[in-house]
Order: sequence, then structure tokens, then C-alpha cells
Amino acid sequence: MIVGTEWLIEAADCDPVKLRDETVLRAIFERVVDGLDLKVLDSIWHSFPGAGGITGLAALTESHLACHTYPEHRTATFNLYCCRARPEWDWTSELSSALGARLVSVSKMERGENSNAAVPAAVLRPSRPQRATFDKEIDSRKFVTYGDVKIRERGRLPHWEKENGIYFVTFRLADSLPQQLLAKLESERQEAEKAITRLQSELSAKERRKLEWLFSEKVDEYLDKNYGECLLGDPGNANVVADSIKHFDGQRYNILSWCVMPNHVHVVVKPKQRNKLNEILHSWKSFSAHEINKLTGRNGELWQREYYDHLVRDESDLDRVISYVLDNPSKAGIKNWPWVYGQVKYRTTDVIP
Repeated sequence: MIVGTEWLIEAADCDPVKLRDETVLRAIFERVVDGLDLKVLDSIWHSFPGAGGITGLAALTESHLACHTYPEHRTATFNLYCCRARPEWDWTSELSSALGARLVSVSKMERGENSNAAVPAAVLRPSRPQRATFDKEIDSRKFVTYGDVKIRERGRLPHWEKENGIYFVTFRLADSLPQQLLAKLESERQEAEKAITRLQSELSAKERRKLEWLFSEKVDEYLDKNYGECLLGDPGNANVVADSIKHFDGQRYNILSWCVMPNHVHVVVKPKQRNKLNEILHSWKSFSAHEINKLTGRNGELWQREYYDHLVRDESDLDRVISYVLDNPSKAGIKNWPWVYGQVKYRTTDVIP
């Protein structure tokens, strides 16, 4: 028997000024109440002194709505509990607009006997067939529900990191794309960003993520045309990279899918415990560069310094990036390519012999 539904919401990288503005937070409460047809019995608000945040609580006939803001961490948390069924509210777009949040995560819990408590809203869906060909059983409930997002600037791209996060990562050989082409793609990305900002004061988190994804897809299209020496087309070199990826699988990280292409590499990976994504990438690139240079008698940089990573948001997003990795050889016109690994259920084409 389900006695109620609870939503837990975290908004990260918010505007700290808005997190100290009670008027902004009251307006959010009003939109939730109006949008879900709730009834407020009473409300209490408290602003902490100085640069402190705000606590708000609304007692509802259905139960309660609460918020706590942490300007020093650019974070806000919300909690809504209803004893009757209610439709989903678009927390992501609402909090992105009201607070400038760059990432919003929503977890949904059904309360009561035999309920599926603590399951993220994004993965409350019918169970899927067993993934028999995958080495490790994955619990999708643990994907993206814990920890705070940290945005680390490194090179051109911002890298979003999160405790227990899953990432889709692409790194490429140093000669994989001509500088002239990269400059052209970057110019196109900047023009697209300017076009959007002319219509509004600032890009939303959703729009920024979409732009970066579209940019990375364009890069991948050119990568699949096999610019450069394509050293990874040699089986010995490809095997070095594959071995480096697999070496600490299950210890420092869990690999969900990977593909070594002739001039670039895709990996879907979940770091374990205190292991950081940038450190994992550095170890893969450092080891493989040393070994490949030794095999080929080369000197100098093997890999492009910058890499692209995408923080997986939910299970459907995970489905998408794994399918993307597994389909890459086929889309590039390569048949029976052995340097690819993942769950067979995601394959749309025959890319694994």
C-alpha cells in the first residue's frame, strides 16, 4: 500500500544572490503550489544573517513543501511530500530559470509498505530484460542521485564531476583533427551561443549542455573520417589502449562500455570511491602513450591534452551514450571491429563479431 509520494530535489551551481533572496524562493513555492493544485495551511521563513541562506517551510493539506539554500556552496535543496497522487513538476527548467541552477537532480520516493523508496524519478520505469552478456550487474538506482556537482575548468571545456557519477568520455590522438578544422568548429559553436544569448540574457544549463553535445558530435563526425596517422588502427596499439582501460576495472572504476577507434576512444565509466575522473584519464593516456611510443619508436605527444566528458543524467541518458559507443564503428563504415565492448542489448547494428 502506497501512502504518499516524496520528491527530493538538489539544484547545483546556482546564483548565490538568488539563494539569499526570500522573494525568489517564495515565488518558487507559489509556482509549485499553483502548478500542482496544492493548498497551503501556513508557512514559515527564516533568513540566516550575513551571507547565510534561507529556510522555508509550507504546511500543506497534502503534507509539506520545504527548502534550504546554501549560498556558500551555490546549492539549494527542496523537499515535497504529498499524501495523494500528483503530476510531475518540471523542477529542472523552473530552478534553472529562477535560481540559475546549472544542474538539477530529482529523486522520487513512494512511501508505504512495499514501496520503492529512494529510487530516482528518472528510473522509475518497468524493469528491462536481464542483460546477460554484461560482466557486472548494474544497479541503475545508484547512478546519479548522490553527491554535489563540481565544475572544474580545464582547457576549453568545463568538466562536471559528481560523487557516484557516470561519465561518457572521449579522448583523441594529437593529430586526429587539423587545427584549421578545430578553429572552424569552435567558431560555429560560439556563433550558436551568441545567437541564443541575443534572445535572452544567459544560456540555460540545458541549452549549454545541448550546445556542448552538438559540438562534440560534430567533432566525432570528423574523427570518423580518420584524419592523422590513425595509430590505433594497428591491432597492437589498439590492444595497448584497451588493456589500459580494462586494467583497473572493478578496482578504481567500473567500465560500462568502451570503443577504441583508429584515432579516438570512447568510454562510459563510473569512478569508484575517491578516484577522480581526471586522474583515471591521465593514467590511461600516460600508460598507453608510453607503451605505444615504445612499440612504434615515436617521440612526443600521442594524445590531445583536452578531452570531452558528459555527466550521465539518468538511465535513458545512459542508454543513449552506450548505444552511441557501440554503434560508432558501424557509423564510421568499419565492419567486424574487435575493439569495442558493452552490453549487447544496446546494439542497433552488428558491430561485434
